[in-house]
Amino acid sequence: MEKRKARTKHLSYVILFVLVGFILLLAFSPMVGIRFDVVLSGSMSPSLNTGDLLIVTSTSPSDLKEGDIIVFSSPLGSGLVCHRIVKVEQGNEITFQTKGDNNEDPDPFIVPSTSVVGKVQAGVPMMGYVVQYLRGPFGLLLIISLILATILIPDVNSTKIAKIKEDGDADVAAQGKG
Repeated sequence: MEKRKARTKHLSYVILFVLVGFILLLAFSPMVGIRFDVVLSGSMSPSLNTGDLLIVTSTSPSDLKEGDIIVFSSPLGSGLVCHRIVKVEQGNEITFQTKGDNNEDPDPFIVPSTSVVGKVQAGVPMMGYVVQYLRGPFGLLLIISLILATILIPDVNSTKIAKIKEDGDADVAAQGKG
């Protein structure tokens, strides 16, 4: 029984450590030039699929080249876009022609280097759904609940075990007197 209790407590701390580490990673990664974005459409399939988590790093526009996948603010004002660079123009300012891998034509606009958020370093399949959920109000509630459960459940179990043991000892003592 003690072995099981120790294993449960150990597992609880591992879960707590992973949760806190994940939260800290998401919270502090922008400070070191890393961000996490979620693919919201199929325009980059099959390279990146809807729901993939993107690991994006800040990159100097001069280091970007044809074939790189970048995240940028859409000149059409529709938020962030993740597409592949198909052409780099060097003029007064570096600009990029981009295209989604799953689109037939290049994007109908040129992306100025000032709109580039970063270069995609990797995509983690389906993990974006998890991150999107955790960023929402129910995700925050879930994280808080898991942390509290991880901290409190081992204590509740040990209290119950101690109570059962005390009750058992009292029963044995009462039987011995009678």
